[in-house]
Amino acid sequence: MAVSSELGFFDERSFSLFDYRHGHTQVVLRGFPPFDDAVVESGEGVVLDLCFLGVQRISCWKDIGPVHLRAADAAERATLESRIGPIGRGEVFLLEPDSIESYVIAGRVVWAEFLIPSPFTLPSPLDSQNREEAETYRPVGGFKHSTRA
Repeated sequence: MAVSSELGFFDERSFSLFDYRHGHTQVVLRGFPPFDDAVVESGEGVVLDLCFLGVQRISCWKDIGPVHLRAADAAERATLESRIGPIGRGEVFLLEPDSIESYVIAGRVVWAEFLIPSPFTLPSPLDSQNREEAETYRPVGGFKHSTRA
């Protein structure tokens, strides 16, 4: 079950554009754990998946680095609209601190941490089409976060 959560968090993991489904208007960004001795020995690590739903537009590099996930304020949104045109009803989710260059315009974002095996290439359990992964890999802490319930 999703738990409504506030945006505005920073995560130091290295994030990458992991999955993009144009037909389903969905994007998954995955934060990978540091590849250290503990990961090598256990063969698993904790990833953080950010699943954007109802995606209208995305602007980011494939490899993002650390993420500061936050909602654009009115001034940031107006600046983006002056550049790209009307945004409509979508939310503007910014991915970097003090920048509007990396963003996702979407209806909502859902996120959770998962303990998965290395090399961390399993499909995201947050994607509703990945039923096997969703049944096998439960969110760390037992719940996932969402900007809307």
